[in-house]
Amino acid sequence: MALPSNTQPVFVGRQPIFDAGGSIVGFELLFRGGHSAPAPGTSHPDSDEDSTTSDLLRSIFVDIGVENLVGDRLAFITLPRRFLDSDLLAALPAGQTALEIFRDRPLDPDSVGVARALAARGFRLVMDARHLLTDPAVAREVAAIVRIDVRGLDRTTLARQARDCVSLGVGLLAEKVETEAEYQLARRLGFTYFQGFFLSYPNVVEGHRMGGGALALLRLLEILQRADSTLDELERLVTSDAALSIEMLKLVNSARFRRPAPIESIRQALLLLGRKLIGQWALLLSLRAASGNPQAMELALIRARMSELLAPACGRQEDAERFFTLGLLSGIDRLFGVPLAEILRQIHLSPEMTAALLNREGQMALVLEVIDAFEHTDNPLPDELDVSPEALSRLYLESIAWARDRLSEL
Repeated sequence: MALPSNTQPVFVGRQPIFDAGGSIVGFELLFRGGHSAPAPGTSHPDSDEDSTTSDLLRSIFVDIGVENLVGDRLAFITLPRRFLDSDLLAALPAGQTALEIFRDRPLDPDSVGVARALAARGFRLVMDARHLLTDPAVAREVAAIVRIDVRGLDRTTLARQARDCVSLGVGLLAEKVETEAEYQLARRLGFTYFQGFFLSYPNVVEGHRMGGGALALLRLLEILQRADSTLDELERLVTSDAALSIEMLKLVNSARFRRPAPIESIRQALLLLGRKLIGQWALLLSLRAASGNPQAMELALIRARMSELLAPACGRQEDAERFFTLGLLSGIDRLFGVPLAEILRQIHLSPEMTAALLNREGQMALVLEVIDAFEHTDNPLPDELDVSPEALSRLYLESIAWARDRLSEL
């Protein structure tokens, strides 16, 4: 499937790290701009260090998902010093992340303080052997793993450094192991972890990154499906997008609403028209901006409206707005050309809605089964809802008319 214009492929290089028994204990993750990526350890040619690191972290933890890259193993990531005390690290799963730090700089009092704080939060810290040998007391306190380039040292120096590191009781990682002889030597010297072309070449994992319009749409869906969301949150989201704000003001001042005086702010529009109405129109405008597929957009709107209309049949009239979001999300993967599971990683939904969307479980899933039955005539209508097939048909026809009206108004 060709990706819509609001998505772009992203790539993360992944090289396994093995233990002495030959089992994979983790993967070193490296930013890749595409399949013709630079070799491991080199930077992305079109990015400086900061943007490359930010792209890597976003690709790992948002676009692809750390669980899809490493499973339950460790993610080894190298970060520049200025990233180590940023708020960005709060989003990383500390227990599953091995951070390589200070690769190209000596330890200093400030760096040691940051390292202690990271270790206290549960991160495994990976250091270069030079740090351990320069300040063994401090490095032993914070380092979980020490990395040594086995090809960068002569045999005597390698043996001495390995012996000194092993005596301090830290894990020892042999990197750039490219021959059988280097692998066997590292094993004899007491290395516990091994990485290099002799064991495994890096591979590239591909994911999808959604553009700003699509991400704004998902943030809006997240706000609208939460019962405790506020006007302030909705206002902040709409006003953060200049194009969306302009479209909203054009809409509320149109003949449709027949206001005696012009509405000049999103806040004023929200207060006059209400959260639900403004929210739905903001959603439609965002959907138009994010979508390059009118047919898929119409189908998503039909699913959204049908879900909303079926909320009372589930005894959930008060949740009609959430049911609208459920139906829209159930068809949104066709708009973006991205698997639904990847889309749902971008937003926080209730367990009930997630189970309905991904596993077709729970009461909400009944609504999706009804819609699927109308879209695919081979699917039977579920009999758990106390609604006749004739009544369901009328609701579906009403949903089609509603979707087409909304699209024509846009």
